[in-house]
Amino acid sequence: MAKNVLKLGDPVISTYTSYGTLTSVMHEDLWPWIFNNFIQIRYAHGWGIFSFDSHQFLLSTCPGISFYNLPQEIVISKWGTSLKQVIKEAIDMGYYLYIYADRYYIACTDYYQKEHLMHELLVYGYDLDQNLIYIADNLDDGKFIQTVCSLDELEKGYWTMSNEYSFWTEVRFLKPIQNINYAIHVEQIITAMENYLNSSETYDLVRDQKYDFGMQAIQRIFTDIEQAAIVGEALDSRVFHLLYEHKLLMELRLSYLMEKSIIERDSTFMELSTILKQDYFKLRNIVLKYNITRDASTLSKISERLQENLMKEKAFISSFITRLQQVKSMA
Repeated sequence: MAKNVLKLGDPVISTYTSYGTLTSVMHEDLWPWIFNNFIQIRYAHGWGIFSFDSHQFLLSTCPGISFYNLPQEIVISKWGTSLKQVIKEAIDMGYYLYIYADRYYIACTDYYQKEHLMHELLVYGYDLDQNLIYIADNLDDGKFIQTVCSLDELEKGYWTMSNEYSFWTEVRFLKPIQNINYAIHVEQIITAMENYLNSSETYDLVRDQKYDFGMQAIQRIFTDIEQAAIVGEALDSRVFHLLYEHKLLMELRLSYLMEKSIIERDSTFMELSTILKQDYFKLRNIVLKYNITRDASTLSKISERLQENLMKEKAFISSFITRLQQVKSMA
């Protein structure tokens, strides 16, 4: 077979490549697991980023994904120093590949021939007659898109990376699992929401760096805004997009719980969730505009909008918790 392209849907969330990958390959019956999770937000001091809990383990621990990880030395022992057969055999068996590559060598990226950046990407197809590989990543100004690159570019982007960090050179294979039976866990959702509001720590099996959690983590954004005002630098728009996607999932979670009659239908409360999502979407767009204009007066507007949104959000989630606790008490 000279060409084979696996199905890839539009991602529901995509702040990071792993989020876009998960929500573009997953089956619909994974939604209860999504709704049980993706609530707590943390700030990783070592990476300097905001993310959902278990950020680096989402794909490998997701119950709806078959995930296999091969170190580079095993890849070389079986396929040699070329990705061509690795990609073909994996795709033909229905497996997506999740690898790192240096964007300096990938023509469809902003870093091409300008700056070295080791970054994840999803491989979901090939066309050997055209020497093309189908990839997906946050390549369009941070937007998760489906595109192609040449096999030669991907080969160079992968094989020129240093093996200093094994996660750069490992090749990951993943395939969505069909017909999983995963249930909503109301107690888990309540606990995660309370931890988010109270900035309570989520304890990991391995703590690799210092973290801030929940609302305390989000307070760091105000410091970033103050710093941007001093030096005139751009804001990291990813955290604002993460906050928007956090509220998007909150809206979808609420809608699902109402549709399944887990909590009582309430159109007014549903509308509050939608408005909150829209408020964070507007805030993100203001940040994107500031990053283009660098108009310092916009920063105070961003800070004020964020403060207003957080006040509304605290009230909304507190009410959400109360409704879930009522369900729990009647169980």
